[in-house]
Amino acid sequence: MYVRAVAATGAVPLLLPVCSQVGSYQQMLSTVDGLLLSGGGDPDAYHFGEQAAPQQGLVQPERDRMELYLTRAALKKGLPLLGICRGAQILAIAAGGKLYQDLAAREKVQHQQQAPRSYPIHRVSVSKNSLLYQITGKQSFRVNSLHHQAVRKLGAGMKVCAVADDGIIEAVELPSHRFVLGVQWHPEWLSHKYGHAAAIFAAFSQAAGHEQQGRK
Repeated sequence: MYVRAVAATGAVPLLLPVCSQVGSYQQMLSTVDGLLLSGGGDPDAYHFGEQAAPQQGLVQPERDRMELYLTRAALKKGLPLLGICRGAQILAIAAGGKLYQDLAAREKVQHQQQAPRSYPIHRVSVSKNSLLYQITGKQSFRVNSLHHQAVRKLGAGMKVCAVADDGIIEAVELPSHRFVLGVQWHPEWLSHKYGHAAAIFAAFSQAAGHEQQGRK
């Protein structure tokens, strides 16, 4: 679904394989004009200075190391970056933030939906002074939700741009960068039907296109 959503904007999606060689990470970044961090398992709490709670799910150590390296390098390089679900969490950790390892005691709306992935299950409220509002033109819309962790503490320079009705952070950005956005939902499952989801990929693609033109 990620490939389809990106390709629908006219951009060329490149899949980066998980590997352990730092030299490969550097080569990967040199070949792309933007970085999309996808959803997946839980980041290890070790990376934000905590012990793993019993509720922490499947951890992929090589993927954690690779994505944190790529994220920090992309931020340093100024590449457009879009984080989705786990990707938003990786973005926060890379910037020095922390996560709720499990939302069970905090959530008052359904964050692990019992519905098809393409069905929006709850509302998010968007800050009008945010990149996400600039992209969607909406102060609220419904999203799908497939997570049990979320950003608890923002990373350096990071700003909240959307929350759920129970106060859980749903989207973050780094205003000091041209395009750095993390969303806790999965717009790739919604982009074929909902304009606010398609607009996120279109904006990311446009930012990456500017990056490509700047290289020429």
